[in-house]
Amino acid sequence: MFIDIKPVIPAAAFVIYVLFAVFGVRRDGRDRIQWSFILYMTAMSIWGLGSFLMHANVPFMTPLFWNRFMVTGMLGGPITIYHSLIDFCETRKKRNTILLVVGYAVFGVLLYLNLTGALVEAAGFEDGRFFYRLGSGAYIGYGLSYSYLMFTIVLLIRRIQRRTDATERRMLSLPIYGVVVMLIGALFNLYEPIGRYPIDLLASTVNAVLIFYAIYRYDLVHYSAVVVKAILYIILIVVSALLFYTIIWLAFHRLWQYPFHNAFPIALLLAIVGAVVHQPFRRGATALVERLYLGENLRYNQQLREFAESLTTIVELEKLGELTVGRIGETFNLRWILMFVYDYSLLEYRVISSYGLEDRPEVRSHTFSRNDDLIRYISSRSERIISGTVELSVGAHPNATRLVAGAALPLRFQTRLNGCILLGPLNDRDVFNQYEIETLESLSDQCAVALENAISFERLRSQQKRLQDLNTELKISRNKLEAFFDGITTPLAIQDINYNIVMANFAATRYFRRGYDQLIGRKCYEAFFGRDRPCLGCMAQDCLHAGIAFSTEMDARDGDITFLIHFYPVRVPDGNDRLFLEFFQDVTQQKELQRELIQSEKLAGIGTLASGMAHEINNPLSGISGTAELMIDSLDPGSELHEYATDILRYSKNAADVVRDLTSYSRRERAELEEVDITEALESALKLAHRGMKLEKVKVRKEIENVPNVRGSVNELSQVFLNLIINAIQAMDGNGVLSIAVTGRGENTVVSVTDTGPGIDTRHIDRVFDPFFTTKDPGDGSGLGLSISHQIVTRLGGRIFARNDEGAGAVFEVWLPRNETSRSTVRFVNAASDPVREDTFFLQRKILVGEKGYLAETIRRDEDEAAFHIVAYKGLQPVGTVSCITPDMVARLPIEKNFPLRDFMEGKRCVEIDRLAVMHDERGNIVPLGLMTLAYLYARANGAERVFVDVFSDEKALVGMYKKLGFRVIGSYESPLPVVVLALDHHTEYEDNSNRMEHFVRPFMHRLLSRIELSEPVKTMILTAADIVTGRS
Repeated sequence: MFIDIKPVIPAAAFVIYVLFAVFGVRRDGRDRIQWSFILYMTAMSIWGLGSFLMHANVPFMTPLFWNRFMVTGMLGGPITIYHSLIDFCETRKKRNTILLVVGYAVFGVLLYLNLTGALVEAAGFEDGRFFYRLGSGAYIGYGLSYSYLMFTIVLLIRRIQRRTDATERRMLSLPIYGVVVMLIGALFNLYEPIGRYPIDLLASTVNAVLIFYAIYRYDLVHYSAVVVKAILYIILIVVSALLFYTIIWLAFHRLWQYPFHNAFPIALLLAIVGAVVHQPFRRGATALVERLYLGENLRYNQQLREFAESLTTIVELEKLGELTVGRIGETFNLRWILMFVYDYSLLEYRVISSYGLEDRPEVRSHTFSRNDDLIRYISSRSERIISGTVELSVGAHPNATRLVAGAALPLRFQTRLNGCILLGPLNDRDVFNQYEIETLESLSDQCAVALENAISFERLRSQQKRLQDLNTELKISRNKLEAFFDGITTPLAIQDINYNIVMANFAATRYFRRGYDQLIGRKCYEAFFGRDRPCLGCMAQDCLHAGIAFSTEMDARDGDITFLIHFYPVRVPDGNDRLFLEFFQDVTQQKELQRELIQSEKLAGIGTLASGMAHEINNPLSGISGTAELMIDSLDPGSELHEYATDILRYSKNAADVVRDLTSYSRRERAELEEVDITEALESALKLAHRGMKLEKVKVRKEIENVPNVRGSVNELSQVFLNLIINAIQAMDGNGVLSIAVTGRGENTVVSVTDTGPGIDTRHIDRVFDPFFTTKDPGDGSGLGLSISHQIVTRLGGRIFARNDEGAGAVFEVWLPRNETSRSTVRFVNAASDPVREDTFFLQRKILVGEKGYLAETIRRDEDEAAFHIVAYKGLQPVGTVSCITPDMVARLPIEKNFPLRDFMEGKRCVEIDRLAVMHDERGNIVPLGLMTLAYLYARANGAERVFVDVFSDEKALVGMYKKLGFRVIGSYESPLPVVVLALDHHTEYEDNSNRMEHFVRPFMHRLLSRIELSEPVKTMILTAADIVTGRS
């Protein structure tokens, strides 16, 4: 026989198992290998070692001993493989744990039976053939142990059934195949004629290989270089052993015809020795040759090779050039060396580094075009190193610098010349030796790859910077576009062909009262118009089809708003969804103005017609009344004809009065201010209302006091009163009580018109004076009457209010100043009543929101409802307000939401003066200082020890005024504009300066306190505080 395979199989199995076990020990704690796997590999290693020594019939110990040694591993294998797969599957069920504990207990019993000979009675060799004889307990022992292979198969099948991932199912199927093969091999061991061969061990080896392949194939753990190297050594040993065995067999059996016993062990030993000494011998021989050949330059060349291997890690072009040139120049002791590369931004070659050319700066700045003689010469050569003379000319002839290189290293990547290294002459000899050439060739290859990496990195970095610049520009452009998009006060929306809203500006959210999240992604007809399908007359598809703009009109909010909608196509790249811009132009007021203009023109025509008709009617009326007077004079007073003539004269005069009133009302004249009798204007309005409306069921009650005349226009005031009376009659549906009252209040005259109708809806009471606002049916009113009345009254310096009267209908009050003095007088009122509080919040909205950019929702906060407010009036118009907030009103001062005050309070009673808002035209007179002074006096009266105030930073004059009063700046914040925070923690400087007190404070206080109209408790508090401040108490 050429070779006995029986010892080879267990020997190979043993080596594989030992490798797996060692690998498991090395990886345990770092990866997912478990100690159970190591136990499994150890048991299989014992099985393989015992089988190898038994079949090899080694001279030490008996085959029976090695058989029992082998059986120890063979019985432990099934239990440990079951344990390993429990750990790999990460199953912690109780029944598995119980089976595992029972298995190890059974293994202990089987181990005892094995050692006592109950499993194998005899084993040895007869006539050179191996034999064994099973004991009485063999079948029971094998059955108990290998039942765990059945448990393993059941465990894996259940695991596969619960998994849906195909990869994991394939991974678990491999151990099933291995366990089945191992089980079949174990059964052969029970049949002695076949069991004498190591078939069971071959089957278990196949099982181990399948399990380990599953670990490798599905990346359950990571292999180390040690195991890979060990496997390579095993392959080398096996191949070498077979080669040595073949040589020995051929030499002794064929050539010399001499039998040589134990040839395979000797061949295996030679193979092991050869594998062990191969690598060290090769390295030693190579080092010896290099040292003998290079001598003292060996170290430099070794360093150069190591440097060449590290070049690929350098990605900075300039650094690569400096390190490469410097290292080569020092290693080979060159006179000079330079490196040039292709610059993709210049489209030329340029020198990036040089060595030994410090006295020639023109070389460092030199560039080469692609048509340069040197570049064409290097490109035409295919060698890795160009030896011989290579000339370089720098500069223009005849003053060109001429350099002669001893060699050149082209730096090519594939077929592209990225650069070159020119090597100057050697200082100690004329030419490079072969080893140096090989080193330079290796360096050239490494440097070419490194240069390609560096160029790619440089281009990538340049591209990245360009992209970053473009991205920055794109962001700026996008921000500009978004600012422009949102800055347009008309709703805009960009939509796709399916009407999905892609973008919408801020005006769209405001007009349609929906947030961005309620608009983006929704259909435009749903979001804007509350429809479930596209609007009739929509021109979007026409716009996209024709590629031009279209327009149409559409109503929104149930007809409250009319939009003229423009559609514009948006250009997009081919293959993208088509887009269009929808531009909403609110033409509601324009439509209303058009209708009112038509109506005004009609009224103007009627007025002109009325004037002409009056002229035509007055002539016959004059004749009728004159004839009637003559008839009365000539007829007997008691006669029937005299009575008829008297009626004719009375009716003709009434008709003449109607014509005169109509002519007066329709006359277009510039209103001249004059002394107006309020009663006369009211009576004129009542007469016109009587003649134009049905008042049979309307009872008119008059409560008119004798009040002085007011400064105004009789026609304008008559128009105001007529509008109020007509609205009242229409509200009562021509049936109710109309109450008209005229009273005097101070320097003002108040006219009130009250009806007994349903009153004004609370949702509309703040809008009744808005232009075109009306709750009447279409055609019954234009919505301009109350708006015009409000304008007239405001222009005359008065005010008009609307409210609901308890137990009655609506009440309209017209307040009119009697003269210029009462119209320009400034007075200060605390907000004790609802109208004054409404004036407070009106001023805050108008000034703080309208001018300073406050958010509208910050007006009328909870703390504002609790605060003390003072309002300044000029005549009847509110012109300024201020608030004072004490600790009794709120849990903490409002300023603390934006600025921390804890460090400045120091346990003292602190008060905040807040929301100073003054009309622009009144900021240079007594109003701002008066409001601030009254707020300060109120704070002092409430025991304030420290007063805080915040002022917009751009109001320099106001900040200066506070500083003069003794306030100091303690900080600032932004909400939304920069704000300065000031504090006053002592008496004002004016109180300590007697000169200022005498000549400024006291006169100012006298003027100010004479203008206050406060409730008695508040007035008493402020007067008392004023006496303390001025030193009069």
